[in-house]
Amino acid sequence: MSTIAPSSAAVAFRDGARESFGVPSAVLGAGYLGFGALAAGHDFSLFAALLSTAAIWALPGQVVLVEMHAIGAPLLAVVSTVMLTSARFLPMTVALMPLLRAPRHSRVAFYLAAHLVAMTGWAAAMRRCPELPPDARLAYFVGFALTNWGTSFLCTALGYLLADGLPPLVKLGFVFLSPVYFLLILTGDARTRATVLALVCGALAGPVAHLVVPGWSVLAGGVAGGTLAYLALRTGERRG
Repeated sequence: MSTIAPSSAAVAFRDGARESFGVPSAVLGAGYLGFGALAAGHDFSLFAALLSTAAIWALPGQVVLVEMHAIGAPLLAVVSTVMLTSARFLPMTVALMPLLRAPRHSRVAFYLAAHLVAMTGWAAAMRRCPELPPDARLAYFVGFALTNWGTSFLCTALGYLLADGLPPLVKLGFVFLSPVYFLLILTGDARTRATVLALVCGALAGPVAHLVVPGWSVLAGGVAGGTLAYLALRTGERRG
């Protein structure tokens, strides 16, 4: 990974694309191999699978889309559910955009960049952008995320075409590889007290929320874990 701050948008874009190759794109690509195979197994058309990757680009929402399509769920229910599964991107985008903001970029550029917010690119940008000049941060993020997006698109098609040769457990394993990788990234970057508290409290609150309200466990666990981490941090600061 480069440690030299890029001096231009073109260099930053190239650095982002280069850093996206390798493990980040390989893990994300494996997830989309699984999704492509899953879509083929549910009689979801190749065009629809590719369109979902281009337009939604969020594995949980896409898996829900395929499975609700398979059981013939109403369109409104499908759209609402996919939107709810993607709600986590709102706080991620709110946290990332101030980091990317620079006077030379138009507001339209940020709206377009918001579509590229995904777990892998978000984690990389949150880690690398503070080291970069403000004018180079958006280009770095777009270079990284576009490489991931293109890999996801190609792997969706590849997984769809190879579906008959993949066992069901392997398909599901590929789909869940990306969240595991995201967890490992967050754990590796946990260098502040606030980050460690958030991870620990979330890890504790998630299983408890699943036992109490299984249908809302992700949302309830996130709110409860984040609130606990905030209160613990504030209590620690007051005590010095």
